[in-house]
This record gives sequence, C-alpha cells and structure tokens, in this order.
Amino acid sequence: MPTPITRLVVPVDGSPAAGAAVRHAGHLATLLQVPLRLLHVVPLPPAELSDIPANRQATADHDLAIRRERAETAIARAREALDPALEAEERMVEDARFLRSPERAIADHVAGEAGCLLVMGARHLRGVDRFVQGSVSHGVLHQVGCPVTIVHDEPGVDPAAIGRVLLPVDGSEHARRAASLAGELARAAGVAVELLFCRPGQAADSEADSASAVFRRARETLGEAPAEVVETVLPAERFAEAIVELARRRQAERPLIVMGRRGLGRWRESLLGSVSHRVINLAPCPVCVVP
Repeated sequence: MPTPITRLVVPVDGSPAAGAAVRHAGHLATLLQVPLRLLHVVPLPPAELSDIPANRQATADHDLAIRRERAETAIARAREALDPALEAEERMVEDARFLRSPERAIADHVAGEAGCLLVMGARHLRGVDRFVQGSVSHGVLHQVGCPVTIVHDEPGVDPAAIGRVLLPVDGSEHARRAASLAGELARAAGVAVELLFCRPGQAADSEADSASAVFRRARETLGEAPAEVVETVLPAERFAEAIVELARRRQAERPLIVMGRRGLGRWRESLLGSVSHRVINLAPCPVCVVP
C-alpha cells in the first residue's frame, strides 16, 4: 500500500499557476496536518562562450544577486497565497546543470522522501504547444516516484477547497494505489468519493459485471469513507474527455480528481497520449496522479 502523506512540497516561481498550487497545498496541509515546504529552483545563467562548464563557479556570477532576489520574490508571493497562521518551510535549490532542467532539480530534491506529495501549478497547453514546449510539471511526473497534484489557475475555481473526490477506477494496480490515496484525502476532508468506471458506449452486458467487480475492489482499497461513496459508469469512447466532462458538471462541488498513471515514457505519452495526461491538460479542477 502507498505510504501515507507526511509532507507537502510546492515548487514556486511567482506565477499565477504556482499561486493556485500553493493555495491548494495549504488547504491539504491543514486537512492532513503535515508540514508544507515552499521550493524554488534557482537556475544558473547560460554559460558564456568562453566558459568551461566544469570549472564554472555559480557564486562568482555577476547576476547571482538578481537571481536570488527573484527567488525571494517568488517565495514571498507564495506566502501571500497562504493563510498567515499556516507555517511553511522555505527552500531554495540551485539547478547547476549546464542545460537547465528544473524538473530534474525538483525530482532530485524529493527523491528518497517517503510520504511526499508534490503540488505543482501548470499552464493549460494545447495542440502543438503541448508537444513542443511540454511543461515542467509534466516532466516532473515522469521523474518522481511520489504522487503529484497538478493545479491550473482556472477562473471561478477555488483551489483551496475540496468538496468531492472523483476516482477513476479500472481494476489495475495503479488504480488501486490511487484509491488508497483518495481514501486518505476524502477522510481528511470529510467528503464523498465518486467512483468512475469508463466503458465503450456500445459495451456488452458483460461489461456491467466487470464494473461491479471493479467498484467492489475499489471500495475495499478505499477503506472507510466519511461520507457517501457513489458509483458512476461513464459510457464513452474517449475516456479522458468523459472524466473531464463529469468534473465540469460537478464543478459547484469543488472536485479533486485522483487517478493512477500507467507509466508511459514522456515522449511516448506525448505522441500517443494517455488518459491521465489528457485529464491533466483538460480538467477544470486539481488532478492528483499516483504512479
């Protein structure tokens, strides 16, 4: 079974999406009664043509003070998004690679921290932009072994509230791990869980028996629920879009989607797509992905 959440880590960069992630993480830290850490990655500047990367000293860079100031500004903005009564640890780490890789720096920082939950802000990317640009949050998903919650800065969505947990289930091992975390979050928030089983629109009657078995296993892993557990079958050919559409219908209930990820490689996932990848890109609410 997954390790219970014992720490929240939120990478911050001063952006609106990072602010939304901080508000969501602050709410989770209060519910779970666990420490919260604000993390900022300080990149090294591009090397001069005359530089030898192996000999470069970060402390000698003339713009180090500027980069430190930006880091402090990002953390200050993050603190403004938190309840003043909530304590948060601050960390600044340097991305000392010749080629910048903030996602690698974030992954290295949380490596080996059992019980860590990363909460990250992200922009909605569409079409070619999503494939060409990618995102730091998407890169981190493929490099960490802990759950990652992605939060978008959506108009009209309060990230500092959870009113319902939506849990897509399919009977797989990754869905089982997601169910365990969903139960932990639902108990902390005192909210209902809605189990979602997707099946093709023209599925045979045998699929109904399959849904019942999947729901039963999910309930067993979920554990005791503080509120109702609802079972919903979504007949659809495009599973991700069906999950997102239901989340939009539940928007007034402030949903949080918790789902497993099958573990496709980053480029394979970008080329072929995955249900969790598409849900992250399209959902109007926070999405927690469990590896």
